[in-house]
Amino acid sequence: MTTRTTIPRLLSALLFAAVLCMTATAVVGQGQTPAPPAPQTGHPSGKLVIWGDLASFDNPATAPMHCVLTNRFRRGQRVGIRMTAIDGGSGEVENTAVLTAHLTVAGRTIDVPMRWRGAGGFPATEYPRQPAEMWTGVWTVPADAPVGTIVYAVTAVDRFGRTATFSPFINLVSQLTIVE
Repeated sequence: MTTRTTIPRLLSALLFAAVLCMTATAVVGQGQTPAPPAPQTGHPSGKLVIWGDLASFDNPATAPMHCVLTNRFRRGQRVGIRMTAIDGGSGEVENTAVLTAHLTVAGRTIDVPMRWRGAGGFPATEYPRQPAEMWTGVWTVPADAPVGTIVYAVTAVDRFGRTATFSPFINLVSQLTIVE
C-alpha cells in the first residue's frame, strides 16, 4: 500500500471512530432512561412521600462492596443516593416524580439529578426482583472534598405539582461523611 492510499484510509477510519465516539457520548449523556410510565389510576390521593438511603456505587461494581449501605466515603468513591417516592393516599409508587439530591460541599450546593429505575432490564443475577420503585443518583467525592459531614437533602416534584423533601436524621453519625 502506498502512502497515497494509506493516509486517506487512516483519516476515514479516524473520522468514523470520532463520529462513533460522539454518537455514543451523546447517547450516554442523555442517560438512555425511558420516561416514567403514565400516572396510575387513583393518583394523586395523598401527600407525596419520599425516603431512601446511601450506598456504595463503586464502578466497576465489585463484590462485596457494591450497593453496601454506608454513609462513610473516601475521596474518589461514588456515593449512591437511592430513593423511593410514594403516593401517600394509595401507598403505591409515584412513578411520575422527578427527584434531585442537593449536597452542600465546602459552602456550595451541588445538584445531583436522580434517574428513575423502574424500567426493568437489570441482570437477574443482581436483582431477584427488578428495582421498579427506585430513583438513583451518583456523586463522586472530589479529590479536594473536605473531610467531615456533608449536608444533603433530596427534593421531589410529581406531575400533579406535589412536592416532598427528604433529609437524613439530624444525628451526626447518620450524615453523609467524608473520611480520610
